[in-house]
Amino acid sequence: MTDELLTLKIEKQPPLRKIVYERLKDAILTGVVAKGTKLYESKIAEDLGISRTPVREALHALERELLVDALDKVGYEVRDADLEDLEEISEIRRTVETLALRKAVSRIGDAEIRVLEENVSQAREAVEEGKPDLFVRLDAEFHRIIAASSRRERLIRMADTLRKEMHRFINRTRFNHALAKESLRYHEEILRFLKEKDYGKAKRALNDHISHARQEHHRALARVP
Repeated sequence: MTDELLTLKIEKQPPLRKIVYERLKDAILTGVVAKGTKLYESKIAEDLGISRTPVREALHALERELLVDALDKVGYEVRDADLEDLEEISEIRRTVETLALRKAVSRIGDAEIRVLEENVSQAREAVEEGKPDLFVRLDAEFHRIIAASSRRERLIRMADTLRKEMHRFINRTRFNHALAKESLRYHEEILRFLKEKDYGKAKRALNDHISHARQEHHRALARVP
């Protein structure tokens, strides 16, 4: 019996504060919880059926990451994302995704290339058929696959967070069909150069892609009240 117990794999559960933090962060970055939303420690704890301590720790962590602002003795408020945030996120994203791409060029396999090809094919159909939600999902997936191909866990996590941060801008602006078509074109170029193992050209296409997206979101946000 003892031997059997020793063979059991014990899964270590993440701390409750981390679970709360990740759920709240994901909700903010994806726009489920909109800018200006008030977050109250006691209300969140009551809704989740947990004590206030892990909620308090999660909210403190989100404040340190500049996603929420503390309100005097009453709770927190989800911060707005402005043009300066867009510039900063775009530059960090360029650095992280360029490094992930460099790793991916030499490590990506045939199976991943086929998945990227299918992704581009579905994205092309989404643009042609006017399906913005599907295209946005496929766009994020394209970049996720490349980051995952780097085989570097830290890069993968950072790239994932930055993509979610970009969703704060996507959710605030209307679907831009012209931007989607250009994004698709850049994806096709990146994929072609990945298949050719040409990091230099793939990097230029990726940088142009990120710069173009930043410019378009900048224009769109400037028109949003």
